[in-house]
Amino acid sequence: MGLSMVKTKSRESKIYHSYHIPGRPHYNTLKKNAIFVSNANSVRHELSKCIGAIMIKKFGDVKFTKEIIKLIRIIDCEIGKLNLVVNSSNFITEAVPNNEGGRRVDLVCVNTDDRYEFETDHKIKKDNAITIYI
Repeated sequence: MGLSMVKTKSRESKIYHSYHIPGRPHYNTLKKNAIFVSNANSVRHELSKCIGAIMIKKFGDVKFTKEIIKLIRIIDCEIGKLNLVVNSSNFITEAVPNNEGGRRVDLVCVNTDDRYEFETDHKIKKDNAITIYI
């Protein structure tokens, strides 16, 4: 590992350890690359945070255009039309079940063990999961 890479990792570690879990001591760090969702915020807010997190992970930057903001508002409105009842549940993402040989699940509701897979290829259907084609 080159010297510049060591300096980058050291800087990242210093920044990472300068944050902690709300309501916990400063040495309780947050899990990296996991998105925490708050019921206190709107769907629009949380969706924007998720999109921003994806941009940082993939591109190292966050940029929102007027069109992206417009589309987020449309999604928020469509979710509102579903008339869902508040039923707070916990989730995990990119989860590997202990007894299934390395398979990775996109999203799991830990309250119900419902598994969700998001697929762009409509030919793919994974067992023991609800497939949502996007």
